[in-house]
Amino acid sequence: MKLPAITLNDGDVEVLMSVVDAWCRRNHIDPESERASAATATAVDLMEAGFRTHEGLSVALANALAV
Repeated sequence: MKLPAITLNDGDVEVLMSVVDAWCRRNHIDPESERASAATATAVDLMEAGFRTHEGLSVALANALAV
């Protein structure tokens, strides 16, 4: 498994968790599921790509995980 080359400060972690939690609620996904873990990994990748705000990360994650 590749570890991200990103450093997250407390604010980044709060944004990450908030966005993933909201995504799980909207999509009726158990936050402890493998699907939620995959969403978290995708969100970390998106943060590494520069999506650091709540709004930006929310939109990018929804687009990345759209079916």
